[in-house]
Amino acid sequence: DDQQIFQDNLFCGGMRRLSINDLEGGAQPLFNKDKSLVTFYNGEIYNYHKLRNFLEGKKFSFNTSSDGEVIPFLFELYGTDAFSYLDGMFAISIWDGRTNQLILARDFPGEKPLYYSQTDFGFIFSSEVKALELTLDNLTIDRQALWDFPSFLWIPEPATAYEEIKSLKRGTVITIKESGAMETSSFYP
Repeated sequence: DDQQIFQDNLFCGGMRRLSINDLEGGAQPLFNKDKSLVTFYNGEIYNYHKLRNFLEGKKFSFNTSSDGEVIPFLFELYGTDAFSYLDGMFAISIWDGRTNQLILARDFPGEKPLYYSQTDFGFIFSSEVKALELTLDNLTIDRQALWDFPSFLWIPEPATAYEEIKSLKRGTVITIKESGAMETSSFYP
Protein backbone atom coordinates (compact mmCIF):
# COMPACT_ATOMS: atom_id res chain seq x y z
CA ASP A 1 0.00 0.00 0.00
CA ASP A 2 2.86 2.37 0.75
CA GLN A 3 6.60 2.72 0.43
CA GLN A 4 8.94 5.22 2.05
CA ILE A 5 12.69 5.87 2.21
CA PHE A 6 14.74 7.67 4.85
CA GLN A 7 18.36 8.65 4.32
CA ASP A 8 21.01 10.59 6.18
CA ASN A 9 24.78 10.53 5.78
CA LEU A 10 25.31 7.11 7.45
CA PHE A 11 21.97 5.31 7.15
CA CYS A 12 19.50 4.56 4.42
CA GLY A 13 16.32 2.62 5.15
CA GLY A 14 13.20 1.82 3.21
CA MET A 15 9.87 0.15 3.84
CA ARG A 16 7.07 -1.32 1.79
CA ARG A 17 3.97 -1.45 3.93
CA LEU A 18 0.74 -3.38 3.96
CA SER A 19 -1.51 -0.89 5.75
CA ILE A 20 -3.49 -2.48 8.57
CA ASN A 21 -3.35 -0.10 11.55
CA ASP A 22 -3.81 3.65 10.99
CA LEU A 23 -4.37 3.38 7.25
CA GLU A 24 -3.98 7.12 6.66
CA GLY A 25 -1.25 8.13 9.15
CA GLY A 26 0.79 5.01 9.78
CA ALA A 27 3.40 5.48 7.05
CA GLN A 28 6.92 4.60 8.07
CA PRO A 29 9.46 5.53 9.19
CA LEU A 30 8.14 6.58 12.57
CA PHE A 31 10.07 9.14 14.64
CA ASN A 32 10.48 10.46 18.15
CA LYS A 33 9.73 14.17 18.70
CA ASP A 34 13.09 15.54 17.54
CA LYS A 35 13.38 12.92 14.77
CA SER A 36 16.70 11.65 16.11
CA LEU A 37 15.25 8.12 16.35
CA VAL A 38 14.08 6.65 13.05
CA THR A 39 11.98 3.47 13.29
CA PHE A 40 10.99 0.96 10.64
CA TYR A 41 9.16 -2.15 11.74
CA ASN A 42 7.22 -5.11 10.49
CA GLY A 43 4.56 -6.59 12.73
CA GLU A 44 1.93 -5.60 15.23
CA ILE A 45 2.18 -4.35 18.82
CA TYR A 46 -0.81 -5.79 20.68
CA ASN A 47 -0.44 -3.71 23.86
CA TYR A 48 0.16 -0.38 22.14
CA HIS A 49 -2.96 1.26 23.66
CA LYS A 50 -1.63 0.62 27.17
CA LEU A 51 1.88 1.76 26.17
CA ARG A 52 0.52 4.86 24.46
CA ASN A 53 -1.46 5.84 27.57
CA PHE A 54 1.65 5.35 29.70
CA LEU A 55 3.76 7.46 27.32
CA GLU A 56 1.13 10.21 27.12
CA GLY A 57 1.30 10.32 30.94
CA LYS A 58 5.03 11.00 30.51
CA LYS A 59 4.14 13.95 28.22
CA PHE A 60 4.99 12.27 24.90
CA SER A 61 2.69 13.31 22.07
CA PHE A 62 1.79 11.27 19.04
CA ASN A 63 1.25 12.22 15.41
CA THR A 64 -0.50 9.03 14.29
CA SER A 65 -2.71 6.23 15.56
CA SER A 66 -0.13 3.66 14.46
CA ASP A 67 0.72 0.91 16.93
CA GLY A 68 4.39 1.28 16.01
CA GLU A 69 4.68 4.92 17.03
CA VAL A 70 5.17 3.82 20.65
CA ILE A 71 8.49 2.17 19.67
CA PRO A 72 10.75 5.24 19.26
CA PHE A 73 9.36 6.84 22.43
CA LEU A 74 9.87 3.67 24.48
CA PHE A 75 13.39 3.43 23.09
CA GLU A 76 14.01 7.06 24.07
CA LEU A 77 13.03 6.20 27.66
CA TYR A 78 14.52 2.72 28.08
CA GLY A 79 17.07 2.07 25.34
CA THR A 80 17.21 -1.58 24.30
CA ASP A 81 15.17 -2.55 27.39
CA ALA A 82 12.20 -1.01 25.52
CA PHE A 83 11.70 -4.21 23.54
CA SER A 84 10.79 -6.18 26.67
CA TYR A 85 7.74 -3.91 27.08
CA LEU A 86 6.34 -4.85 23.67
CA ASP A 87 3.71 -7.57 23.43
CA GLY A 88 3.45 -8.51 19.81
CA MET A 89 5.14 -9.85 16.74
CA PHE A 90 7.82 -7.63 15.31
CA ALA A 91 11.06 -7.09 13.49
CA ILE A 92 12.30 -3.59 14.33
CA SER A 93 15.09 -1.32 13.16
CA ILE A 94 15.91 1.92 14.93
CA TRP A 95 18.48 4.34 13.58
CA ASP A 96 19.76 6.47 16.45
CA GLY A 97 21.06 9.64 14.80
CA ARG A 98 22.40 10.93 18.13
CA THR A 99 24.88 8.05 18.48
CA ASN A 100 25.06 6.88 14.85
CA GLN A 101 23.99 3.39 15.87
CA LEU A 102 21.62 0.93 14.25
CA ILE A 103 19.54 -1.23 16.56
CA LEU A 104 17.72 -4.34 15.31
CA ALA A 105 15.29 -6.34 17.44
CA ARG A 106 13.15 -9.40 16.84
CA ASP A 107 10.11 -10.55 18.81
CA PHE A 108 10.61 -13.17 21.50
CA PRO A 109 8.30 -15.80 19.93
CA GLY A 110 10.14 -15.37 16.62
CA GLU A 111 7.04 -14.75 14.50
CA LYS A 112 8.62 -12.01 12.36
CA PRO A 113 11.94 -12.77 10.67
CA LEU A 114 14.88 -10.39 10.36
CA TYR A 115 17.92 -11.17 8.20
CA TYR A 116 21.23 -9.35 7.96
CA SER A 117 24.66 -9.40 6.36
CA GLN A 118 27.91 -7.60 7.09
CA THR A 119 29.39 -6.64 3.72
CA ASP A 120 32.35 -4.67 2.39
CA PHE A 121 29.96 -1.81 1.60
CA GLY A 122 28.13 -1.84 4.94
CA PHE A 123 25.63 -3.63 7.12
CA ILE A 124 22.39 -4.56 5.36
CA PHE A 125 19.18 -6.07 6.70
CA SER A 126 15.68 -7.04 5.63
CA SER A 127 12.65 -8.95 6.81
CA GLU A 128 12.97 -11.12 3.69
CA VAL A 129 15.95 -13.14 2.44
CA LYS A 130 15.08 -12.38 -1.17
CA ALA A 131 15.85 -8.67 -0.67
CA LEU A 132 19.36 -9.62 0.46
CA GLU A 133 19.70 -12.14 -2.37
CA LEU A 134 19.09 -9.29 -4.81
CA THR A 135 21.71 -7.12 -3.12
CA LEU A 136 24.54 -9.60 -2.53
CA ASP A 137 26.69 -11.18 -5.25
CA ASN A 138 28.16 -14.68 -5.20
CA LEU A 139 26.21 -16.14 -2.30
CA THR A 140 27.58 -19.38 -0.89
CA ILE A 141 25.23 -22.21 0.07
CA ASP A 142 25.56 -23.13 3.75
CA ARG A 143 25.89 -26.91 3.50
CA GLN A 144 25.34 -27.46 7.23
CA ALA A 145 22.08 -25.50 7.05
CA LEU A 146 20.92 -27.66 4.14
CA TRP A 147 21.85 -30.74 6.16
CA ASP A 148 19.92 -29.42 9.18
CA PHE A 149 16.76 -28.62 7.24
CA PRO A 150 15.54 -32.20 6.62
CA SER A 151 16.64 -33.20 10.12
CA PHE A 152 14.75 -30.44 11.97
CA LEU A 153 12.36 -29.25 9.21
CA TRP A 154 13.87 -25.80 9.70
CA ILE A 155 17.30 -24.17 9.73
CA PRO A 156 18.47 -23.34 13.27
CA GLU A 157 19.16 -19.64 13.77
CA PRO A 158 21.32 -17.72 13.15
CA ALA A 159 22.06 -19.83 10.06
CA THR A 160 20.22 -19.46 6.78
CA ALA A 161 20.61 -21.25 3.46
CA TYR A 162 23.50 -18.84 2.71
CA GLU A 163 26.75 -18.40 4.60
CA GLU A 164 26.70 -14.64 4.03
CA ILE A 165 23.18 -14.09 5.43
CA LYS A 166 22.29 -14.57 9.09
CA SER A 167 18.93 -14.63 10.85
CA LEU A 168 18.52 -12.57 13.98
CA LYS A 169 17.62 -14.99 16.78
CA ARG A 170 14.23 -14.56 18.39
CA GLY A 171 14.21 -12.27 21.43
CA THR A 172 17.52 -10.73 20.38
CA VAL A 173 18.80 -7.20 19.91
CA ILE A 174 21.84 -6.31 17.81
CA THR A 175 23.43 -2.88 18.11
CA ILE A 176 25.73 -1.90 15.24
CA LYS A 177 28.01 0.92 16.24
CA GLU A 178 29.43 3.57 13.90
CA SER A 179 32.76 1.70 13.99
CA GLY A 180 31.03 -1.42 12.65
CA ALA A 181 31.33 -3.27 15.97
CA MET A 182 28.26 -5.34 16.85
CA GLU A 183 26.84 -6.01 20.30
CA THR A 184 24.22 -8.70 20.83
CA SER A 185 21.88 -9.07 23.79
CA SER A 186 18.69 -10.94 24.60
CA PHE A 187 15.47 -9.63 26.05
CA TYR A 188 12.45 -11.29 27.59
CA PRO A 189 8.91 -9.91 27.68
